[in-house]
Amino acid sequence: MRTIENLRGIPSLRGLRGFHPLVVACVDDASGWEEREDELEALDARLVVEREPGPLSARLGRPSVTVCDRYLEVALHGAEITPDEAATIVRWLEMRCEECPQAAVDMAPYALRCDSR
Repeated sequence: MRTIENLRGIPSLRGLRGFHPLVVACVDDASGWEEREDELEALDARLVVEREPGPLSARLGRPSVTVCDRYLEVALHGAEITPDEAATIVRWLEMRCEECPQAAVDMAPYALRCDSR
C-alpha cells in the first residue's frame, strides 16, 4: 500500500471536508460495510463505497479501506481493514483533543487494539 497523508485533493470528497469523519471502501463486495453504515453514521461518520474500479480506487488502491478525520487527514489506510477496526478509529478520531499533541501518539495504538490501559 502506498502512503497517503490526506484526501483533500479528491474533488468528489471535498464537500465532506470539515463536517464528518470519512470511511472510504474501495471493494467489490461492500455488503459488510453497508451493514455497518448506520453504526458509522451514529458516530457522525460517512461511508463512501466504490464497488467498481474508478477514481478513488486509482488513488487509494483496490481493494482498500481508508479512514479519515473530518479534515480528510488519513488516520488508517490498508487493504484488509475490517468494519470493526474502522469504527474503532472513528471513535478515536472523535474523542481525541486536537489541542493535545500527545493525542495522536498516545491514544491511537490503544484505540486500535481496544486496549484499556
